[in-house]
Amino acid sequence: MRSKQIVFILFYILIYNSLINAQLTKILVLNEGAFDYTKNTIIEPVSIGNFDINSRIYTKLNEVAGARFASDIIQDGSSYWVAADKEIVVYDLLSHQKLRSFTLEGVRKLACYKDFLIVTRGEYLKQLSAYIQIYNKHTFDLIYEVPYQVLPYTAENIIVKDDNAFIAINNGFDFGKEVGKIVKLNLTTLKLEAILELGPEGKNPENLMLVKDQLISLNNKDFTGSSISLIDLNSNQIDNYNLTNVSSLCGTSTLVGESVLYQEIGKEDLGLFQLNTKQSAFYKNIGKSFYGMSYDSKSNLICAAETDFKSFGRVNVYDSNLDEKYVFTAGVSPGYFVFVNASSVSTKQLESLQFELSPNPIVSKFKIITKDPIDEIKVMDFYGKVLIHKKQKSIDLEGLQAGAYILSVQNKDQIGYKRFVKIQK
Repeated sequence: MRSKQIVFILFYILIYNSLINAQLTKILVLNEGAFDYTKNTIIEPVSIGNFDINSRIYTKLNEVAGARFASDIIQDGSSYWVAADKEIVVYDLLSHQKLRSFTLEGVRKLACYKDFLIVTRGEYLKQLSAYIQIYNKHTFDLIYEVPYQVLPYTAENIIVKDDNAFIAINNGFDFGKEVGKIVKLNLTTLKLEAILELGPEGKNPENLMLVKDQLISLNNKDFTGSSISLIDLNSNQIDNYNLTNVSSLCGTSTLVGESVLYQEIGKEDLGLFQLNTKQSAFYKNIGKSFYGMSYDSKSNLICAAETDFKSFGRVNVYDSNLDEKYVFTAGVSPGYFVFVNASSVSTKQLESLQFELSPNPIVSKFKIITKDPIDEIKVMDFYGKVLIHKKQKSIDLEGLQAGAYILSVQNKDQIGYKRFVKIQK
């Protein structure tokens, strides 16, 4: 009887794991391309590709023209966002059509929170006015920034938790002057709440990860070793742990469960830092040197990329035990991934509704000019708060204070946004 129970349990685990993996429909790959800085020439353009899990076919989807490199790709609902050199580009998750774009010099990392787009920035040999900014993600209007005078250091990764954004500050574009700080932004009040110092062993944070109330920072210090910083978000206590088997710097890392998987640049050994024991050690020789790694907790899959930075890119997909599942050829320098699950993609996404406002600026009444039907109209402030919500096409703005606002126009298939200015008589 006991053997039958064991067989049933193993069968259940097998079916459960297969269902979990079946939720993963595709893997989006951001290829950084190749740029010759001596000749100021793009050798291979930045591109986005798609690996279909069912067919196991990789397809190139889009290129970002004119970008020297790319630095991030994230999913936000039914769209995905790409940070590429001086541009942020938004694509539809289902059709992969470009929805809109926004020019922003030195864009590095992205995070979406409600109606906000949080951006970090950095540029080599050039001072920017701010390295942390928050935009309205619908209109790209600037809502908040930490000015250079307050924080004169380039920024990197972003983690959002409990209405707060935690941002790694490394000054990574000023070689030899790296710093180690974590900025805490309150996204409700839009205030800089704290700047946490990681200390001399926590300089140059390269990757941020999160487990429950513990923020994890992998730091490349002064490029002669790497460390892990554990930050308790309740007490702000910080503990640093040097990675004993890294002599130069970590080229890539990712959080797998409650362990950090990492690899020294140019090496084939993988190390593992276990959060429960606070110990790091050699884990496995994989026979490959990776450029980027990413783990998906829903499918328990790890993407790890290989490249020579000029002519090829290959993505290896492993399970959590680093047993190989798939291998596919991508673009040059694949470094960032988005795991797209079936639950996050509906069969029909909202398309962009095109409309015009007349007049704009508005005193009290306006006309919406569009060839499409309208079911719903919202007036919002730049923080995304809905001030007026109507089903009919006419809205009286007489009681609205003078200022700048966002109009959202929607029907069952489309939604569009437009900024307008309300003025007094």
